[in-house]
Amino acid sequence: MVGRARSTYQHLFENAGWEAIETSGLGGLCTLLPERSQLALPRLVTEGLIADAAFVDGSHHFHNVFVDLYFLRELVRPGGLMILDDCQWPSVATALRYFEVNIGWQPQPIAGPTRLRALRLPDLRVEPVFETFKPFGSG
Repeated sequence: MVGRARSTYQHLFENAGWEAIETSGLGGLCTLLPERSQLALPRLVTEGLIADAAFVDGSHHFHNVFVDLYFLRELVRPGGLMILDDCQWPSVATALRYFEVNIGWQPQPIAGPTRLRALRLPDLRVEPVFETFKPFGSG
């Protein structure tokens, strides 16, 4: 698996996120894509990238978060792990809630107080029929 990190705003944070990846020893497994995830993720799906896990720290606008999660669902293998940052924001929490309620993503424990949420994708890909749609909120 080759991971790809992306951020158009790394420079605003003195590249702290990218430096953490490199310090962890994962830099050789990742590529920084300096473009908006809403545009990069569809391309990665088209390229056939498959990942075991994804860490999401992108836009906080509901529609952008939802698009990111939709495409990450295509990129992360069934049974894989999704970790999201900034889940204290209602826009992020609400987008994530759709995937919990309608797609079956299961919360995974994270020790200690955190703004992160971890979710495990179902072992089998779930594609619910539109008649079974469940309304969702921020939870």
